[in-house]
Amino acid sequence: MKYLCLLFLILSLKISAQTEIKGFVLSENKQPISRANVILMDSQSNISTFVFSNKDGSFLLNTDKFGDFTLQFSAMGYVKKSMPISFIKKGTVIDLETIELEADKVKEIKEVVITRTAPIKLKKDTIEYNAQQFSNGTEQNVEELLKKLPGITVQSDGKIKFGDKEVERVMIENDDLFERGYQTLTQNMPSKPLDKIQVLKNYSKNKLLKNIENTERIALNLTLKEDAKGKWFGNVLLASTSYEENRRQGKLNVMNFTKRKKVYLLFNANNLGLNEMKGVEYLINPNSENEVENVGTNISILSPVNLHQKNFQFEEKRTNFNNDQLASLNYIYNFKTGWKLKFVTVFNETENRNFVTSLYKFNYEGLNFTNTEDKVWKQNNRNIVGKMELSKEFKNNSNILFYNKVSSLNENNNNIFLFNEQLNNQMGKNQLFATENKLIYTKQIDSSQAIVAVARYTFQDRPYDFTDENDVFQFIINNPNARRINQIINSKMSFGGSKISYLKKYNENQSLEIQVGNEFRKNDFSSDLSVFDFNNQKIIFDNSPFINNINFSQNQIFAQGKFQKKHKKWNYGLALLNEYISFDFNPENKAGFYISPSINVGYENRKTGNFNLHTSRKFSTVSINDLYTNYLYQGNRNFKRSEVGFVVLPNYNAGFSYNLGDMLSEHLTFSANYFINEDYLSNNMIVNPNFIYNQSILVKNNTTLSSHIELRKYLKLLKSRISILGSYLLSEYENSINNQPLIKTEFNNLKIGFEMKSGWTSFANYELGYEWSFNKIASEINSNNYKDQKGFFNLYFTLNAQFRIESLLEYYKFGNTNQDTTQFWDVKANYNYKKYNFNVFLQGNNLLNSNSIQKYSITNISESLYTQKLIPRHIVLGINKNF
Repeated sequence: MKYLCLLFLILSLKISAQTEIKGFVLSENKQPISRANVILMDSQSNISTFVFSNKDGSFLLNTDKFGDFTLQFSAMGYVKKSMPISFIKKGTVIDLETIELEADKVKEIKEVVITRTAPIKLKKDTIEYNAQQFSNGTEQNVEELLKKLPGITVQSDGKIKFGDKEVERVMIENDDLFERGYQTLTQNMPSKPLDKIQVLKNYSKNKLLKNIENTERIALNLTLKEDAKGKWFGNVLLASTSYEENRRQGKLNVMNFTKRKKVYLLFNANNLGLNEMKGVEYLINPNSENEVENVGTNISILSPVNLHQKNFQFEEKRTNFNNDQLASLNYIYNFKTGWKLKFVTVFNETENRNFVTSLYKFNYEGLNFTNTEDKVWKQNNRNIVGKMELSKEFKNNSNILFYNKVSSLNENNNNIFLFNEQLNNQMGKNQLFATENKLIYTKQIDSSQAIVAVARYTFQDRPYDFTDENDVFQFIINNPNARRINQIINSKMSFGGSKISYLKKYNENQSLEIQVGNEFRKNDFSSDLSVFDFNNQKIIFDNSPFINNINFSQNQIFAQGKFQKKHKKWNYGLALLNEYISFDFNPENKAGFYISPSINVGYENRKTGNFNLHTSRKFSTVSINDLYTNYLYQGNRNFKRSEVGFVVLPNYNAGFSYNLGDMLSEHLTFSANYFINEDYLSNNMIVNPNFIYNQSILVKNNTTLSSHIELRKYLKLLKSRISILGSYLLSEYENSINNQPLIKTEFNNLKIGFEMKSGWTSFANYELGYEWSFNKIASEINSNNYKDQKGFFNLYFTLNAQFRIESLLEYYKFGNTNQDTTQFWDVKANYNYKKYNFNVFLQGNNLLNSNSIQKYSITNISESLYTQKLIPRHIVLGINKNF
């Protein structure tokens, strides 16, 4: 931790050494011009950074670059003004004093109006980019264009950030087709039809809450060129490897957008390892956002057991042996009467196989053994999801929204396991039926206050039936004939909740929010386990320790108040949540009253930086998965039960964050959080070489400290941006092994790394990064440590407007493994035929043909070594046609 603090101090001192350009933008009659564009452009006319003038016309622009630039001033209704500016050393302060703009006299010639177009405009809480100003014609989709906009970054999973905040919605002509699954749109929609890209700050989904709701959400709105509206356009992609490898991809996107109607159709199929469900996964998992238009924040899909294991170490394209098909239809219709219909359907079939070999070493209190497992996980899923949303805007400043969602899942598992070279097969199936209904009514009392009422009902039903062929019960019931385990599970959940919120915005600096509501949930859970011999004859034994019949209900009445106030450069926030929680659990009945306060204090200063300090006390409750009174067999030789019952778990949280600088040039962020769980769920593991009993127990005082630091800096010498990254995690917890006294354990993780990205105007550019991760675990009985390393080096060659080559190299070195290093090298060549609006690409994946990768992990009583099979080298030839 001391190293992070020292790094934080050094970077805080260094970041202030940047050039400041300041002044006032005034009109001809000496009046201040608010929200004027002040854009710094380099010698190649690329935008380096920009700011907007304040209410008094003042502006302050920071940059770490030096040399010859052009400073451009523009504002609505005024003539654009440019002036050359030069500075040769850092830390310079340039005071331009006053910049006067002339009023723009619009010229009208034969009904043709000539106006000026700025690349970036500010309209209150909206920043608007002119798409044509940032496009060079090589972009195939919206995502590639977004990567070129200053202030916007696109992450590897397709999620978009503006500054340091994640974008929550991407809309088309103010209509939201995809909600949080907007990657489907941005990664497939052609960018050519775009006219403007608008960043909506302080975004409210409900337009009646705009300027009333206290929000910091970010959304994007895409506007189309006039000649693209009402026309069908999209793209088709076909790609394949050789006949021997037999890997392929096909994709078709078709869309049509008008002010009244919007249609988007998607068809996709691939066995290249690509997960095409990312853009529609939001439909499968219920919405759990904590906002005024939602009630119920901890509702998730029922999943008592997991019969499939996926890889979480690398991108899925490395290990996802798949065969997926996806079809989706998104439709919006705006009626003239104020009604709006939104309809979404998804049909998806997936086949996923995952190959893992593991070595598990256990050593505690004289019990010492090693198990080897070779596992082939195979899963087939069929998802059908439909969502219908109907809304109405009334003339009396009110609106209503209702939606219904129905989900159906059929999952089949056929897993082949080798345990210590003994064949153990697992076969299982489960179905999920889920429905969700929500009704929202909003009434805007006046421009400063509103009332929102929401009601929600959710139902889920998920039965399981699976069989394991192993010898576990030979040891549990001392019967050498026991060979096969069959478990049947029935799990149902019902949730109903309602909430009324009152919002009041006194002025720009002061707001109040009051909420009252009730949430009720009910779970019915049963499990039955049977054992059979080699001849499939049922073995009679006392199976009562392996049978569950649980009826659990919980009711929560709550009232919450939130108050926020700004005073000069300070801002304050106070929230108080009052809850009355009652429950009924086999057949215990209890109730309690809980108060959860939270306080937030912040300070904003352009020169010294912004800081925020927050602290809170909260209460959480256990879920149905923590209430198994008898053992539930979870497959893979593991059993689980709880000795705790229903409990309410209190915790404390304190955090600090600091940031300094401009996200577009040089920026420093630091954050630290400290958690104390007064009571928390831990486990007592009953371990032997053949199976494990996991028993949930209640333990006191778990603490966690986490921190993160990042410095972004532009290096003039290399014309590149460098980011220095660091994080630290310290966690202390206690658990028990074989009913012995609690073991206190401390886990440390320190990560240090850097990333660099060029900003060259030549034909070549690069990205590179490296990270060291130091892991240490120490307990009263043993300690261990290891170091992981990973890096990447990407080269991009734009030979001309048509031809582009990408070289992507990844490097991994994991500690305590026999495998020294693992490298992945991918190369993609893309040729763009502008005349015919299509491109041909040749892509080589895993050209070094790495066939497996190993990862090491530790606990206070064991070590594990995992070997993951990788998708072998393959070369893909494809064509993508935009129309």
